Amino acid sequence: MADIELASRLAGGMLGLLVGDALGVPYEFRPPGAIRTVEFRGHGSHGQPAGTWSDDGALALALADSLLPATGTTDPLAVQFDPDDQGRRFVAWWRGAAYTPDGDRPFDVGGTTLAAIRTLEAGRPAFDAGPADERACGNGSLMRILPLALAERGLDDATAVEHAHLASRVTHGHPRCQVACALYVLVARRLLRGDEPGPALASARATLRSRYVGDPTGTAHRTALDELEAWAPRSGRGFVLDYFW
Repeated sequence: MADIELASRLAGGMLGLLVGDALGVPYEFRPPGAIRTVEFRGHGSHGQPAGTWSDDGALALALADSLLPATGTTDPLAVQFDPDDQGRRFVAWWRGAAYTPDGDRPFDVGGTTLAAIRTLEAGRPAFDAGPADERACGNGSLMRILPLALAERGLDDATAVEHAHLASRVTHGHPRCQVACALYVLVARRLLRGDEPGPALASARATLRSRYVGDPTGTAHRTALDELEAWAPRSGRGFVLDYFW
């Protein structure tokens, strides 16, 4: 992979996310046995035209847009990380047509994400908007987190982990979701620089565990990482630990 241009890697990451999302939209909520042949098509679960990405693709675009540097900068590594700005963009998507593929209103939203959006509209700071109870462990924040790895590729791992936690908390505050996002970002950063998948995952796991062991306030994150690494079912549900694997 080392001979692939960086610009192609970045574009491929975002295009792959949106195409993969659109590919899956017609099959959402269906058990694996009922899917049979997977093809790029429309209608299905949500009655949408082929090529329509979901709330996850839209919120990934919103996050990417939020991370873009201010107009006029010449630094290719410049990013702006602002959870409140992310939250405002999420609300703009839900209340209008921002980041949709067809300029139409959103056709679906996860329950945890919707609860967070309502909390944002009530004025709570974005980093504390996402529900954190046991039932709020869906895959919503993990589905959109890739732009963080792409845009913040020049930052150190510790900052990348902190930002992954905060970006998740805008809609999904449970430590499981924060940890899954952080590990995913660390893996993606390594893949972006050309590491092979196996070594990338091993290095990311070691880095994240070291980060949590050195943090006296990181007990919940360490517990969530233990659970993620040991997770065996991997049945394809929307549960964040299933979804990561």
